[in-house]
Amino acid sequence: VLVRRRRVTAAFTLLALPLVACGSDEAADAPSEPARTIEIRATEYAFNGDPGVISAGDTIEFVLDNVGQLDHSLEVLSSEGRSLGKTERIPAGASANVTVTFADDGVYRLICDVDDHLSRGQSATIAVT
Repeated sequence: VLVRRRRVTAAFTLLALPLVACGSDEAADAPSEPARTIEIRATEYAFNGDPGVISAGDTIEFVLDNVGQLDHSLEVLSSEGRSLGKTERIPAGASANVTVTFADDGVYRLICDVDDHLSRGQSATIAVT
């Protein structure tokens, strides 16, 4: 993902392998009202969704819909790997949300921290400009 100083469409970078779907330092401790909501679908070892454009300073509410068979979660990590927020473990057919303020531009990572999902490739990146 190329990060430019101008507004760039932030898109998930899909890895060559299937992404694993699962389940705050840099963000404000109490995020402000979300600028918008981004829906993400979790399946076995994949996240699907289009975050559109995210700018530094935006507060985004991520809604994770678990359309898979296994439990999943969503954790947002800063470019330094610090957790900015996460959902609880979400059973199949359920959804949960997490709100994050992106203080700085950079590449952020979305991961599932349930069991071995991350090691099986369940992650995605978004660019914030």
